[in-house]
Amino acid sequence: MSSSDEERQEKLQRLFGINRREAIAVTVLLGLLALGALYRWLFQPQQVILPAQLHHWLDSIAQAQYAAISELSSPSASSAASDSLPSTPRVAERTKSAPSTPINLNTATKAELMSLPGVGEVIAERILEYRRQKRFESPEELLEIKGIGPKKYERLRPYIRVE
Repeated sequence: MSSSDEERQEKLQRLFGINRREAIAVTVLLGLLALGALYRWLFQPQQVILPAQLHHWLDSIAQAQYAAISELSSPSASSAASDSLPSTPRVAERTKSAPSTPINLNTATKAELMSLPGVGEVIAERILEYRRQKRFESPEELLEIKGIGPKKYERLRPYIRVE
């Protein structure tokens, strides 16, 4: 090795804070990584997306979007859209119908509690747990349950009662 190569190597070692053995190990690992990538590129077939396939996929996506937009803009869009759009828990929570008569907090089942606006499975379970420990004396006691704050309580107030 010439003196200029040795000087260059010493500079790199000082720059990266590694000794000669570590430099050799890193070089070997990088070489093996390059060989692995080369092997994979040469001997494992890649799935090539042909322009015709790409055009077909993009066209089918555009047709689906166009159908969705035209369906939403039609006069019967409200019923058709609600049938075709996926229902996530948040969407279902906003769109579920409230109970027609107020629900008694001391006798309601989990399903009845879940029919209340903004009450899902977790909060319904918390209400039942609270009730197991202590009967509700007033509807305002719902504020003691984690997950029910003043805003949610105001939404629930018309649909609950305590007897």
